Amino acid sequence: MGGVSGHAGLFSTAVDLAVYARMLLNRGSYKDARILSPRSIELMTSLQTGGLNESRGLGWLLQAENNFSAGDMLSESAFGHTGFTGTSLWIDPYYELIVILLTNRVHPTRARGAGEIQRIRGRINNLAVGAIADE
Repeated sequence: MGGVSGHAGLFSTAVDLAVYARMLLNRGSYKDARILSPRSIELMTSLQTGGLNESRGLGWLLQAENNFSAGDMLSESAFGHTGFTGTSLWIDPYYELIVILLTNRVHPTRARGAGEIQRIRGRINNLAVGAIADE
């Protein structure tokens, strides 16, 4: 596949990810186009794994007490996705906030940053919320 595949992180630009995230915040619409139904967004961002050890919607991590990559300042309605290379995309409807982190923690070796990336993601999300929250 020439080194490009969809299983090891987010392969896109920050601008394109922001457009995608804005569509999700708009309950499936972007500009004048309906991309997904509001019901699809609801299913994607509501708990589908009750009773399991990780809170997930359809394809998304949900903000939860044990989700260190989200940090502890995103609202309960936040949802996100992470990638092996350290990337993350967190979306918080309450704050209307999109946090995009594009990284390559595996360069030059896979051992680089392996234990730290969860903490770094959480801290970046906390900084983003802290910059806009009135609380």
